[in-house]
Amino acid sequence: MQRFLLKKAARRLAVAGVLAAAASSVLWPTVARADDTITLKMAHQWPDDPNDYVVQTGKQFAQAVEQKSGGKIHINIFPAESLVKALNTHTALRSGSVDLAIYPYIYVAGAIPQMNLILLPGLWKTPEDVYKFRNSAVWAELEAKLEKYGFKTLCWIQISGGVASKSKPINLPGDLAQQKVRGAGKMMEAALQSAGASTVSMASSETYSAMQLGLLDGLWTSSGTFESYRMFEVAKYYNSPEDYSIFYTIEPIAISMKTWNKLTPAQQKILTDVGKSLEQSAFEGAKADDRRVAQLFASHNVKIHKMTLDEWKQWQALFARVSFPKFRAEVPDGTRLLDQSMALYK
Repeated sequence: MQRFLLKKAARRLAVAGVLAAAASSVLWPTVARADDTITLKMAHQWPDDPNDYVVQTGKQFAQAVEQKSGGKIHINIFPAESLVKALNTHTALRSGSVDLAIYPYIYVAGAIPQMNLILLPGLWKTPEDVYKFRNSAVWAELEAKLEKYGFKTLCWIQISGGVASKSKPINLPGDLAQQKVRGAGKMMEAALQSAGASTVSMASSETYSAMQLGLLDGLWTSSGTFESYRMFEVAKYYNSPEDYSIFYTIEPIAISMKTWNKLTPAQQKILTDVGKSLEQSAFEGAKADDRRVAQLFASHNVKIHKMTLDEWKQWQALFARVSFPKFRAEVPDGTRLLDQSMALYK
């Protein structure tokens, strides 16, 4: 009887081992020994557009990683929220259900309030300011919070934002009175409201019809989004961010820490090296995209204006009066983070 019980227990342990291994393979399909080929899943929210430098940077990353690894690391790309919804990407990275993502980091601000800094209007005035920030002590601090939360940055990708409008140009804060506008984040919205605008929140996919129907007078968004949603067909005026802008943010290539910790040091180095190697071209791509989208608006008879430095200073004064105090008051340690960030550009 005792021998029977021992055999039965052994069989249960064996079955449990098989089930555990199977569960592990489902949860971690990328787990592999150093000499194995692995496949990683990369998600992003945008259509597979050959003109979108952000999407193309993701493709270049996947191709370069596969080449540098001798075909041992393969990356499958899932565009247009086909793997995970955009707003859920940070939790998918945290859990490891997504290995990699091209991800607007502002979406994680609910979990990490300090990330509101990267969408704070008036902090940066040129693309070069944003690119400089990636090597700052403040960014290193924010990156540490991201890694503790569950993902890390492999490749810095930034975007610029302009404003398109229909009823009249929006070139200065004084142009906001009685305008219905969509801002870029709550810090900006508070300032726009203080200047006399009414703000509406809506998905980018809804802005075309809203402006077409007169429910929206103007909106701020990224250059690429203006193109993706064909806003040049319904707007009459475009304030281009080619030289200066009040609105920038970042949407890097990120990797789940759970995936990262499963990789060998050699595999980690390949991903890191490839990501770094693409940052300069992504930066140039961002600036080229601003120029290209402005030309696209112009080709549809939209009146183009480029923000001047004097105009930027007037906008910045508005945000310094409204958005900056809001950030200091609502974000833990916000005063120090903002002061250190502003000191980079003095």
